[in-house]
Amino acid sequence: MSMEVIKEIKSTEGIAEEKIKAAQQQAKDLILQAEDEAEKLISNAVNNEIAKGKQLVESAEKEANKEAELKRQQNQQACDQLRQSAQTKMQQAVKLVMERIVSINGNS
Repeated sequence: MSMEVIKEIKSTEGIAEEKIKAAQQQAKDLILQAEDEAEKLISNAVNNEIAKGKQLVESAEKEANKEAELKRQQNQQACDQLRQSAQTKMQQAVKLVMERIVSINGNS
């Protein structure tokens, strides 16, 4: 009987060792799975932040381009007004010079 009990104890120990090994393997698998999921989450978070950053940059560029275009148009209008004013003054100057030439020639 004692041999039988020893065999049963050894069998039970073998089963327990197999269960421990299986549990250890299952724990390793769970850790690897958790690490993979963590890496994916981190990668997704980084990619999302990069995408947000790109969108912010694009938005800022669009806004800057709009503002630059508005400034360009304002400057163009100012230049046109100056050109128009200069043209008017040029015509007045030509007229004045012509009047003086005529008056000098007429008085001689």
